[in-house]
Amino acid sequence: MSDDDPQFGYGAGQRPLWTVRDRDAEVIRTMLRQAGRREFGERHGGFVVEGGKGGAPFLVACADDTGTSAQELARYEAAPLVAGYRVELDPDDDQALRVWPIA
Repeated sequence: MSDDDPQFGYGAGQRPLWTVRDRDAEVIRTMLRQAGRREFGERHGGFVVEGGKGGAPFLVACADDTGTSAQELARYEAAPLVAGYRVELDPDDDQALRVWPIA
């Protein structure tokens, strides 16, 4: 591997995984996609995974209309819980979850 290659390879869509944080966020994205959830895109709503820096939890947000957000969040919650992740509703955002990777 050269210095120009990401340490943890590439995720979906050739997203470079330079750091442990990038790798962990991609693991969460992969779990959600494998559970049949759709990632946010230019033409449709879906999930977004952000944060996770400095030991902070990842934020898994539902970037969809508010009418379907509650149902989607419940679906988003299931995959990381099954994998042993700690998952909580974000007290500051009713369209997001906080997710902590397995230590």
